[in-house]
Amino acid sequence: MRSSPPLFLTLVLGGWTAGCAAPTGPVETTLVGTVVRGPIQPVCQINVTCDAPFSATFTVQQGDRVLTSFHSDAQGRFEVPLAAGTYVIVPNADAPIISPSTQTKEVVVGPSRQTTVLLHFDTGIR
Repeated sequence: MRSSPPLFLTLVLGGWTAGCAAPTGPVETTLVGTVVRGPIQPVCQINVTCDAPFSATFTVQQGDRVLTSFHSDAQGRFEVPLAAGTYVIVPNADAPIISPSTQTKEVVVGPSRQTTVLLHFDTGIR
């Protein structure tokens, strides 16, 4: 005759395995970064920066769908909450760069809490 495990043991093992389940719901992640533009002068010199941060508005897209937008500050810094995945960052038409709509940047937001990027845009100055 086979006996059942004691009720206490069943509850303990059941509670332990329930704690090992995969998390449900989206994980909170953020894309953090700086946008720069350059060159900012026609002739760049060695050991002298030829890029500068800039303030502008950007949209975040997946495919043809606009998901959100963000604005970088005067130092070019930005922070936007995004789920892990691949996105395209598109500067708005008033960004101080050449052909903003053609200068898209693909970014991959990782599964960790924060993904940091440096986005470089071309001013067209030569």
